[in-house]
Amino acid sequence: MSAVRLSTTALASMAVAALIAFAQPVSAADERTVKIAGWGAKSGPLRSFGVNSEAVLKAAVQSINDSGGVKLGDGTVAQMEFTYYDSACNADQAISVARKVESQTEALIGIGPTCSGAAAAMYGIFQKTVDDESDTGLQFPILTDTAIRPGLAKKSQWTFRNVPNEITMYDELFAWLRAQYPDAKTIYGGTETDQAHSKLTFAIVIVPMAKKHGFEWVGGGIEGVTGKVREGYENVLEVSKSSNWLMADTNFSVQARAFKKSGADMMIVSSHPFTTCGMLKEMKRQRIKPKVLVGLTSSSSAETLKGCSAAAEGMYIPTGFAPITDAAAKVAAAAEANGGSADLHSAAAWENAHIIKQVIESTGIMAKPETLNDDRRKIRDGLETLVKVDGLMGDIGRVQDEGESVKPYVFVQADSGTWKVVHDPR
Repeated sequence: MSAVRLSTTALASMAVAALIAFAQPVSAADERTVKIAGWGAKSGPLRSFGVNSEAVLKAAVQSINDSGGVKLGDGTVAQMEFTYYDSACNADQAISVARKVESQTEALIGIGPTCSGAAAAMYGIFQKTVDDESDTGLQFPILTDTAIRPGLAKKSQWTFRNVPNEITMYDELFAWLRAQYPDAKTIYGGTETDQAHSKLTFAIVIVPMAKKHGFEWVGGGIEGVTGKVREGYENVLEVSKSSNWLMADTNFSVQARAFKKSGADMMIVSSHPFTTCGMLKEMKRQRIKPKVLVGLTSSSSAETLKGCSAAAEGMYIPTGFAPITDAAAKVAAAAEANGGSADLHSAAAWENAHIIKQVIESTGIMAKPETLNDDRRKIRDGLETLVKVDGLMGDIGRVQDEGESVKPYVFVQADSGTWKVVHDPR
C-alpha cells in the first residue's frame, strides 16, 4: 500500500516539475536574436542625420518584431535587435566603430556611416576582394543608409549601399529645369569645401550636369567642363573659390555678394542644412532672387525647413524619399514618433532592416555564436545576389558588381514650409 502511495506521489512530483520546467523562460543559451549594428553622426553639426537614422531604424526593428520576427535556418523565429553608435562625421571614429563591431560584437551586419568622407575611409579597411587570403581587411557586411557620394561601395566586396544615384537624379533634374525655364541660361554657385559629399557632388556632378543641359557658368563657362561627370571638376572648385565656405562658417556675406555680382539666372547652394540655411538667409538679406535655385540632395530635409523655410522658398532638390506612398507616409510618422524625421537618407534605414530580414530568411542564417563568421559571409553573398527589393517609393534595383542601388526619386520644391513634389518621373 505504501509503495503505491509512493509511486503516486512520485508521479505527481514529476508532473509538477514538468509543468514548472515548461513554464520557465528559455535559457540564455537557447535564446537567439538577430543582432545588427548601426552608426552615424549623433554629434557635431550633422548630428540630426544620425538621430534621424536611429529613429527610423528603431521603428523598422519594432515593425519586424511586431510582425513575428525573423525566421532562421532551422525554423527558429528570432527577434531582431540593434545597437547604434556615434561615429560623428569623422573618418577615424567611423573606422574605430567598424573595427569594434566586427571584432567585439555578434552583429551580423552594419548600417552606416553618415558622411561620404568617413565612408570612403572606412570602406578602405575592408577586404577588397572576397576570399583574397593576402588581404587581411575586415570581413563584415555593410549596408549603408546615408553616405551618398557616387561610387563608394566599389571599394570593397563587403560594402553595399542603399542610396539614390545623384548622377542620374541631377541629370534628370537639369533636363526638367531646361524645359521649365527656357529663358534661364547662366549658372553660379558655391559649396562646403570641407565636406566631401557636398564639394565633390557640386564639382563632379551638379555643374557638369547643368552644362550638359545647356546651362553655362557665368562669364563664358569653365575650362574642361564638358557636360560629362568629373571632367573639369578641379576648375569648378577654383572658379567658385570666392563663393565657397566651410561647415563651421556662420558669416556668408562675402559669398552672397559673389552670388549677387554674378547675376546668374540659376544659383546652386551645394551644402548640408546648417550652412545651406546660413547662405540662404544671407542671400535673402541681400535681396538676391535668381530665376532658379537648386540645392544639394542632403538638404531636402526637415532640418532645412525648420531652420530657414522662408529663405529656402522655391529651392529645387532631387530626392529619393517623399511621403507619397502609404508605406512612405507610415515611415515618416514612425520616425516622428521616435524623435526624428524621415528623408532620403534616414528612410533607407527602414528599407535596410527589411532587406536584412529578407536576406537572412533566404540564406539559412543560424544566429549562433559559433556560426557568426559563416552567417556574416552568407549575408554578404545574399546581398550581392539581390536583383530587386521592395522600397518605400517603389522597387529598388541592384548593381551587383558595384554594391549600389537603383532607387526611385522625385523632384521637390520648398513651398510654404514643406517639400512639395513638383515632378515624379517614376
